[in-house]
Amino acid sequence: MSSMATINDEIQPNPESPVNPDQKQAKRMLIGFAATVTIGLAITGWYVGGRVYAGDKVHAEAPAIAEPLAAPLIVETIAVTVEKTKPSDIPPPAWNKVDPQPGELYLQLAALGPNSTNQYLKALDAKGIHPQIAPGPAENLHRLLMGPYQNKTALENQQHELEALGIESVARRY
Repeated sequence: MSSMATINDEIQPNPESPVNPDQKQAKRMLIGFAATVTIGLAITGWYVGGRVYAGDKVHAEAPAIAEPLAAPLIVETIAVTVEKTKPSDIPPPAWNKVDPQPGELYLQLAALGPNSTNQYLKALDAKGIHPQIAPGPAENLHRLLMGPYQNKTALENQQHELEALGIESVARRY
């Protein structure tokens, strides 16, 4: 082989050499990633530049006050005394407590903490509903119950009346 043939083989690739498809795919992914990042940076620069330009334009167009106000501005202050009451100072509403016995059937409206129980009782009282309070599953929880009911029909009738008022309940047998 001549030295010229060796030089030509080094400069020009051999077209018969196989191309690895994995390398080709990796190259395409790299080019796609680079293009995506470049386009993203261009859009970001355009957006931030527009915001900076718009901000400068607003501040430049703001009118300056040429003269001071002719008359001084008079501000009147009014002293108001607000008496704050502690939650412990407000008496809780009278709770109608009940201790459900095994086998009794009730409708449970909610299981809440003491503050939420007071608020919910007020809302129910406004609708003419007066539930009983029973101990909850934890020390600081109270169950709001309606009942006890003698049979399932009476319970279902009361449950439908509550649903008509927008109050959900769950049947519960103790």
